[in-house]
Amino acid sequence: MLSTLIFALIPIFVTIGLGYLAARRGIFNDQDSKKFVKLVLTFMLPLHVFGGLWSTSRKILIANVPLMGWLMLSMTGCYLIMILIYRFGLHNSRQLATLRAMSVANPSVPFIGSAVLPLLFSTSNSAITIGICSLTVNIIMLPIAFDALSSDRSPWKRLAATFKKPLVIAAVLGFFLTLYVMRNSDAKSADQHV
Repeated sequence: MLSTLIFALIPIFVTIGLGYLAARRGIFNDQDSKKFVKLVLTFMLPLHVFGGLWSTSRKILIANVPLMGWLMLSMTGCYLIMILIYRFGLHNSRQLATLRAMSVANPSVPFIGSAVLPLLFSTSNSAITIGICSLTVNIIMLPIAFDALSSDRSPWKRLAATFKKPLVIAAVLGFFLTLYVMRNSDAKSADQHV
């Protein structure tokens, strides 16, 4: 297990090292890095999440409903508990407590998970985990954080803006199509066998 984990982490460290080396040599500047981040967050990561969910069978997705519930509950619960600890236990400001809670309770599942989880678990379970964690962070945790950090937009407008993010669209669409389209194809194949 340890060797599998090390093998999964090596490409991440190599990529970070290459990025650091490229920045030190001036190969990429700040504008280039912003473009790379935009490329990854707008296209590559959402397509990866969607592809993983789309390739998951409906039966596996339904069997993992308890996993989905536990992931959402544990991430959101940890986030809210950490906010209370930082805010009332350590007497941080509301903004600082929110940021610190987010740094503790927000795992980098979409980024690190896509490299590590498929090697440790099946590709289907990894896609489900990544999709649920992405939805939990974007639909529950970030709106709470934005609500605590700013007061310019209403929470409903922020939530509506969340559903326009490519990562959220990809995860929701992947879940919906897997459940709906696979159900219809399963029904058709069952009719053909009868």
